[in-house]
Amino acid sequence: MSKAIYRGKVSESRNTIKWSTKEVSRVLLVVLLSGWMLAVDSDVWAQEMSSTLAQQIQGSWILVSISVVQDGNKIDPYGPNPRGTLILTPDGRFSAILMRASLSKFASNNRMKGTAKENEAVVQGSHAYFGTYTVASDKERTVNYHIEGSTFPNWDGQDHMRVLTVIGDELKITNPTTSIGGTAYSVWKRAK
Repeated sequence: MSKAIYRGKVSESRNTIKWSTKEVSRVLLVVLLSGWMLAVDSDVWAQEMSSTLAQQIQGSWILVSISVVQDGNKIDPYGPNPRGTLILTPDGRFSAILMRASLSKFASNNRMKGTAKENEAVVQGSHAYFGTYTVASDKERTVNYHIEGSTFPNWDGQDHMRVLTVIGDELKITNPTTSIGGTAYSVWKRAK
């Protein structure tokens, strides 16, 4: 029989484990931290499960990442460090702005006098749209955006379905109807 069990020593006469104060402290710390982590995770989970999707998504969100998968290929339409904001109000209105981290400034310092190249860079490097939203299904986590206006005017007046998942202060959105084709996957963090 091994004389060391969990760093403690077995007393051959009583067959018991003797722990040092340092070892007991370590075990207690691990148990307490594990219990605290489970309690915090279960509180977040319970809160998320007890609230509706509409309640979970309300607020202001900051874009963390966005990628689009087209024909099996992943692209970053707004570059490696995109910027953006998404606002979902309690009364069912939304506004979304997405853009590249580095849009070039216009040489004329006048947005109405951009060159063809400057205008193309802005159009291809940004997208904004707004309108109303409704939760289509709490169970399937689907939200319908009714787009009232967009910098991609083909979307004006359209309804687009999204899948939204909230975990803590993180929002993940799957968009099967992007303005460039493919399916977009975006991650947002709650603005504080």
